[in-house]
Amino acid sequence: MITVIFEYQRAVEYRWGRYARTLDPGVHLTWPLFVRHVRVDVRQGSLQVTGQQVLTADRIAVGFNLLVWHRVADPALALNQVASWADALHQAAQLAAREAIGARDLEAVLGERSEMAAEITEATREAAQAFGVEVTRATVKDVMVDREVEAAHRQKLIADQRGQAELVAARHEVAAARARANAAQIVADNPAILAQRQLDVLEKAAQSGMNQFIVVPRELAGRVDINVGR
Repeated sequence: MITVIFEYQRAVEYRWGRYARTLDPGVHLTWPLFVRHVRVDVRQGSLQVTGQQVLTADRIAVGFNLLVWHRVADPALALNQVASWADALHQAAQLAAREAIGARDLEAVLGERSEMAAEITEATREAAQAFGVEVTRATVKDVMVDREVEAAHRQKLIADQRGQAELVAARHEVAAARARANAAQIVADNPAILAQRQLDVLEKAAQSGMNQFIVVPRELAGRVDINVGR
């Protein structure tokens, strides 16, 4: 009997009910008596895991949709190890997603999709190797949260951002107050600094040419008429 295997296929051959060999693409001459061939598509495909619900670490129910890219790497193992490699892959991906999401709180679930996808890919790949399937990657397509929960989460994020901004502003105010206190202490300990500062102010004011100043010694300040020239 002539058996033709296409490029995208492999054929698992059974003789007398036992696995004999895996046929590669091409033309094969086989003895038809007590021989059976099961064709397996080895092209890359995708498996969808949809409509799943899981609790996050902070006990909030979320739904998710997952897409798993895969191919059958060992046709004989895929047929002989499990009743349905597609069902086994679906269960492995579902379990990996539940573990990745269940280990995070809602904020992390919504903000760490790429990290979750990497964890799900690795866990699913390790499980699928046992039944001859190679997992290329897994993608978290959707994360669904109840509208009221999503609104509450958004309000919490806004409140957290405002609180953080107020905390930063308060820290700046404390730092400025400390700087002013330090400056006042330095001036108190060094009167010459204050006198130099006063002279600098007078110099800048005099540069405009519109002001006149009379410098009076401190000892005579109480005896001078401040209305002179008016």
